[in-house]
Amino acid sequence: MGEKSINKGKYLRKVEFLFIILLSFSLYFLLKNETQQKEVEQEFQKSVSEVATEPENAPEKEENVAVYFDGEVISIVKKMINAASATIDAATYTYSKNEVTELLEKRHSEGVKVRLAAGKNKDKTRPEHDFTLVKVENGIYHPKFFVFDGRDVLILSANISSSRDAANNAVLFRNAPVAAAILKEEINDVFEGEVVKRCVDGCVTEIGTIFFNPGKGCIKIRDEFLAAKKSIKGAIYTVTQKNPVITGLKKAVRNGIDTRLVVDNWRGEDGKIVNKKAANYLESIGIKLRYDEPEKSDEHLFHHKFAEIDGVTAVFGSMNWTSSACYRNREIIVITKNSSVAASFSDYFDKF
Repeated sequence: MGEKSINKGKYLRKVEFLFIILLSFSLYFLLKNETQQKEVEQEFQKSVSEVATEPENAPEKEENVAVYFDGEVISIVKKMINAASATIDAATYTYSKNEVTELLEKRHSEGVKVRLAAGKNKDKTRPEHDFTLVKVENGIYHPKFFVFDGRDVLILSANISSSRDAANNAVLFRNAPVAAAILKEEINDVFEGEVVKRCVDGCVTEIGTIFFNPGKGCIKIRDEFLAAKKSIKGAIYTVTQKNPVITGLKKAVRNGIDTRLVVDNWRGEDGKIVNKKAANYLESIGIKLRYDEPEKSDEHLFHHKFAEIDGVTAVFGSMNWTSSACYRNREIIVITKNSSVAASFSDYFDKF
């Protein structure tokens, strides 16, 4: 009797052991499946979040982007004006009657809602569509852009009064609703008589990071120059010696960065080249600099405001590299990591 009882106990202990093992495996796989499910859900939420809000340093999408130069600029402006179906919002420094402004009048008469904000009316004419002159305390209203149908964005160095023989650039971004909304708000505000702080620290959009000056746009350009690994190429209408952009160039040269600039040779009322003093300084610190035309010639307006860094980054917009542009004027600056835009500016620069 005692032996049978011992054997029965051994059997029960074995069954109990197997039960514990089976229970442990069941719990393991159950917990594992729950963990995997949570990981899948977390990964999904992460991907949704990344699509909704891309990180600031993510490359901008390159489709539907094009860069235009010189005589092409007016052509693309007219093409986009003709293609607009509902609204055209624009900002410029100088306004006057020409083929572009006449086309805006025509589209207004055809039912397209046109709003144009300008810093200066050169010939004192006034269009039939919505139009406002913007005053900026201690500076000028100088941004240059178009928004077509609240969707397509064109950032220019050209004024709406620019002629075809002027050297300018324009960058077109199709289907850029975030950037378009920011620029439309700028137009909304100035038509209300306000020039508000906007994108002071930079607004990340599909087209790159947008800055409005006064703000930190010049500081950010300086930082981009300081981050250069190989080269900086710049084309600029007007430059002065003391501002963050020039500080960035100076330090980049000291860091061994190949730095090249082309500047305009425009002359003031005294007949002297306006950029001469700054150009001499820039050459003295090691920048390779030339005028767009020989010093004794002033055949056309070299109105660019762009830089290209390491074949990766492009800086463009309305801003000259001056203290006034950094600290007093209303300006728009775009800094983009779009490699196709950077390549277009680089190729154009190399023609000089």
